[in-house]
Amino acid sequence: MDWITQIASIGGIGGVMAVLIFLMYRCQTRQMREDRKYMEDRLTQVIDAYNSVTSENSKVLTELITWLKAKNHS
Repeated sequence: MDWITQIASIGGIGGVMAVLIFLMYRCQTRQMREDRKYMEDRLTQVIDAYNSVTSENSKVLTELITWLKAKNHS
């Protein structure tokens, strides 16, 4: 009879541990989703900033080429 109570108590502890592990996993995945969303938003801002700088540089280069052609009478 002692073996049965020990196995039951171990099973109960295992069940409690399983529930705790599940809750920890769920909390961790929620945090990972929030972190991923934050990183995606930051990456989008970096890409937008890069694209605006690139378009400004292209505009300046076009104006410079036009000015050089006019200066050299080409």
